[in-house]
Amino acid sequence: MYIGDTNHYKSIKMKNLSFISLFLLLISCTQPFSKIEVNDEKSKIIEKIFQEVAAEKTQYLEEIFSDNMKMVNSKKVEFNKNEFLSGIKDMYDLFENISFDLVDANADGSEIETNYYSNGKVWTSVWNNFSATGKYTGKKISFPFHISYQWEGNKIIEEFQFFDMSIFEDETIARNAQNKNSTKVLGLADLSINKGFSKSDVEEFLVRFTKFIRNTEPNTYDFGYFISSDGASVNLVEKYFTPEDFVYHLNNFENNEISKEFLNVFTIRKVVFAGNVSEELKNKAKNYGAEIRSQIGGWIY
Repeated sequence: MYIGDTNHYKSIKMKNLSFISLFLLLISCTQPFSKIEVNDEKSKIIEKIFQEVAAEKTQYLEEIFSDNMKMVNSKKVEFNKNEFLSGIKDMYDLFENISFDLVDANADGSEIETNYYSNGKVWTSVWNNFSATGKYTGKKISFPFHISYQWEGNKIIEEFQFFDMSIFEDETIARNAQNKNSTKVLGLADLSINKGFSKSDVEEFLVRFTKFIRNTEPNTYDFGYFISSDGASVNLVEKYFTPEDFVYHLNNFENNEISKEFLNVFTIRKVVFAGNVSEELKNKAKNYGAEIRSQIGGWIY
């Protein structure tokens, strides 16, 4: 055998290896990682769930969702089955004329599709629009949403929601206002700026004070300070989800060195605690000579 035969043999071997590699690649591409269905039993079950919700019923949901299910909303808050069903019933109290777009499996709009993965996991995803009329605001609303469901056998074990929750929050606020049972509470104060402090001094202090509140009080959700045109006085508006959050704020303020800076910059002329003021908060109010006012109308965001 001479050198030419050896080179020819190597060439044929390389071509065969290339062919085998290509063949294996093609074979792997034909093995699906998942299969998508739009008219299967699970997709139809999800479709029926939304029909039942539109009819303001929960019995079918109680049957389809596993007792061990968890639901995670758009704000990443987790709920168990009882909490989830209570939330559905609460939605019925907030809205009427609930409806969803028809699903036609043509990928042009609202869809339901189920993915069957090679590892055995099954997920159904929904893209649709929620339409309804608020019972307390009277507003007609419509917004898109996406929900994914994981199956365990023929039961839904997990639900993940993806949509803007502000419409539900606004309707809840309107209901609380009508029923005068909002849990929220406000702190209002009239402050004078002490001598020797300019507007820029006040602004610099409030930048640091605001950072302190942001870093230490997650439930202080509104925090506004407003200066007069002559730069001599400031009004504050602080809002809390619950009276316990307000008490936490006051303890946090009193036990930190920044309270000394606050009282060095400002003199407190008048304080009002308004809204859902608990007995504990009333006791704290005495330290500030605060006037207590209950809600009589309107709403609190």
